[in-house]
Parts: sequence; structure tokens; C-alpha cells
Amino acid sequence: MGAYYCAICRQTTFTGKGHIFGKNHQSRLRVVLLKFLEKVKEARRTLKKPQVEKFDCTQHKQTFWCYCCGLEIERNVTDGNMTVLYGGLLEHMATSEHRKNTHKFWWDNKADPKFRDKVIITEEETERFKAEVEKALESFVEKEDEFIMQQADHIRAQEKQRQEVLQSLLEVCFPRMQWHVKQSWSRSVDPTAQTCLLRMLSALNLHLKDQSSRRGAALSSQWFKHRELQQDKA
Repeated sequence: MGAYYCAICRQTTFTGKGHIFGKNHQSRLRVVLLKFLEKVKEARRTLKKPQVEKFDCTQHKQTFWCYCCGLEIERNVTDGNMTVLYGGLLEHMATSEHRKNTHKFWWDNKADPKFRDKVIITEEETERFKAEVEKALESFVEKEDEFIMQQADHIRAQEKQRQEVLQSLLEVCFPRMQWHVKQSWSRSVDPTAQTCLLRMLSALNLHLKDQSSRRGAALSSQWFKHRELQQDKA
């Protein structure tokens, strides 16, 4: 028998492929599949309800090792602004290459056949997930727009409160100086200065809303183009 390297046990054996029937190999194989199936189970939960979150480099730049393909894959799909959780994992498991490698892995390691299809995403599941991702992206952008508008309203309310407090102080603490302050203010400040902040906030709100919509469209387009390329390669 020649030397045989087992990727599961991470060792070279000289008993040939008969090694895969041994208790040691089968025990390690069960541990590997248990961890892999747990990750896949979490990803499958998002097939019907994809999760989109604001990108966080400390949480979303994660990878997973696909034992079937012997590759390290990005777990999520992101454009740097928004992230589709488990998008990378699901996308990888939907490829024909992964399907072929999975069948080979199961055969070569004599793994339990009943678990094989659990790590493969069908074409029907892929199409459903793609449609749900589009809806999730639109919903995320709408929520971001609403948050921006709320923040703008909060800033306007704070500015109004600041002006009211300043006016109250002038009336209570400096009644004799009130007229002189008003005259000085009207001479030194542009007549449109009082509305400048509101105009800036309005412009900022429109700009951020446009940016959010573009991010949503860009990520959705990136996702679908990548999927088409994967299908063309297959």
C-alpha cells in the first residue's frame, strides 16, 4: 500500500484508502460534519427571510472552511455598506462545483448519505432566496431613510430649543440689553442665516437618502451579477 494523506485526520497513513473505514477516521469525520452542518443549518434559516444589516468589519468579515471543496469561503455578502448575512455561504453551496465536490467528498470518506443533501442548495431554493434578498434590501434602505429623517428632525428640534432658551435668557436676565442685542444681531448676521441650518439639513437628508438608495441597488446588482457569473461558469 502506498502513502495516503487524509485531510480529515490531517495525517499520512500507509494503509491506503482503507484508513477511511477505521474508527479514528469515522470519529473525526462525524465531528467535522457536525460543525459544518450546524453552520449550514444557521444559513438555511435565512433562505425564506434574508437578514440585511449595516456593515460591521468586526462581525461581517468572516469566512468558513468548506471541507467538501477544500476552500475558504466568505460567509456573508457585502459591499462595504450593507451585508447580507450568510449570503456567501448559501451562494457557494448553490454552485454546481460544490455539488460535484460534495458527492465526491461523501463517497471518498464514506460519510452518512442522509446528511449529504443538507449541505447543497437547490436551484429552486436559490431563486426564492434571490427574490427575498431583493425585498430585504429595499426594506433596509427604507428603514435607513426613516432613521436619517428622524435624526434630522431631532437636530432641528434641538436648534429650536437652543434658540428659545437663548431668547428666554435675554428677556429674563438682560431686559435692558435686549433691544441692543437684537439690533446688533440684525446688523451683523445675514438675513438668511436663521434658515441656513434648516436648508443644510434638508440637503443632507436628500443626499443621504439618495446614497442609501444607490447602496441598496448596487448591492442587489452585485449579488445578481455574481450569481449569473457562477451559473455561466457552471
